[in-house]
Amino acid sequence: MAEKVLTPLKAIRAKCLECSCGQAKEVRLCMLTNCPLYPYRMGKRPKDNKDINKDNI
Repeated sequence: MAEKVLTPLKAIRAKCLECSCGQAKEVRLCMLTNCPLYPYRMGKRPKDNKDINKDNI
């Protein structure tokens, strides 16, 4: 059986879903802005670096 290979963004999304007990709505509503994965939690790259609050990292 072939293994499923995740892209880095899909792997981040999967981790965020795991962290929120599989609840996609909770990933969207996540308030852990100091998490390094926060800007990528929706499975997409942030539009620009201005969206990332580097003070919290």
